[in-house]
Amino acid sequence: MTTRVTAAVLSGLLALALAGCTTPEPVEPTPTPAFSSEEEAFAAAEETYRAYVDALNARHADPAATPSPTDFLIGQALESELDTQSILAEQERSIVGDAEMTRFAGTNFANDLGEVTAVVCLDVSNSRVVDSDGTDVTPSDRPPVLALEIVFTPINDGLAVSASAVADDQTC
Repeated sequence: MTTRVTAAVLSGLLALALAGCTTPEPVEPTPTPAFSSEEEAFAAAEETYRAYVDALNARHADPAATPSPTDFLIGQALESELDTQSILAEQERSIVGDAEMTRFAGTNFANDLGEVTAVVCLDVSNSRVVDSDGTDVTPSDRPPVLALEIVFTPINDGLAVSASAVADDQTC
């Protein structure tokens, strides 16, 4: 029974750590980047998410790597990432290996707010949760690819991930 509970918790933690998963909720608008088209907004969002995944992968390999994955997050996504880091540290667990974004599909651009929503396919098959001894404790039932709905909110001159949730109605 304890193994099942631990496996369920670790499965959730891995998805949370790789995606900053939270339930999307409205975020206070900030100055809107000037996107001339929906296509340009989607391209900026994709670039932001790729940079986030690259930073996350680098941080898993080297805890001092920069930029920090949290540099690409705000709001609930940032809070969720910080909570996940805390839980992993408390349980003396870490994530090793890389995740890879295999698909990015922009689904909505709210021009008035500058907010972008997209569905992302994140391949986590090469990443593992390990304990302090290096033993793989990744749940065996963890899906190899996650479909995520990501919300991007404008900050400064760009976008940041403000929310992320598993997109149950999407397949990768």
